[in-house]
Amino acid sequence: MTTPATLDLAEFRLLRALREQGGEGPFTQLWNAQAGHTWSVLRGVFGRDEEALGWMASFRVELAQRATSFRLEEALAAQVGQALYGHVHAALPEGGMLPWGPLAPTPLGVAELPQRTRLGYLVDLFFDWTPPDPSVRVAYSLLEPAADTNARLVVYAACLRSPPASALIFPAGVPPQPAPTPGRARLLLVFGLLVAMIVTFMVLWWQVPVRSAG
Repeated sequence: MTTPATLDLAEFRLLRALREQGGEGPFTQLWNAQAGHTWSVLRGVFGRDEEALGWMASFRVELAQRATSFRLEEALAAQVGQALYGHVHAALPEGGMLPWGPLAPTPLGVAELPQRTRLGYLVDLFFDWTPPDPSVRVAYSLLEPAADTNARLVVYAACLRSPPASALIFPAGVPPQPAPTPGRARLLLVFGLLVAMIVTFMVLWWQVPVRSAG
């Protein structure tokens, strides 16, 4: 069997191990690799550590069952994102008014989206899988008004969170270690991108026409 062109060799081997072996080893590797993005989505949707941790625990159980049937021809992250969206989506309230005008490319800006739209946008941002929800496209225009890679990277960097140790899987007898902190160079890059994006947001905001009372 040849490796699909869309997958790198390590990802293909992990997918095959999940399908053929199952067990704790391959799933532990999968879970810990995706925990940061999963936590970034859930913490952004629910806003409180306690609630996000509860959803992490329930999703971990479901993912362990679903991962053994993941497809070899599809990117691993996209399949995890699709599973996460399906796990959480139905529990969130329907509807909600979308904001009018651009949003700051920060966690506070994302938090202004309705919960279902927020879930879909964050899943797309961190797992590169777009949910079948038209409001997610609207969220793009609100949070990424420049519609380029730099705009998306700014939101990604601002919303990326390190998962708590309690959300990871550690071998028996190995004490949890604190999550690594971003290096200084990365922090400076993120800061620079945030400043650039906030300036763009302010310029666009002042250009938005004011609605008339009539």
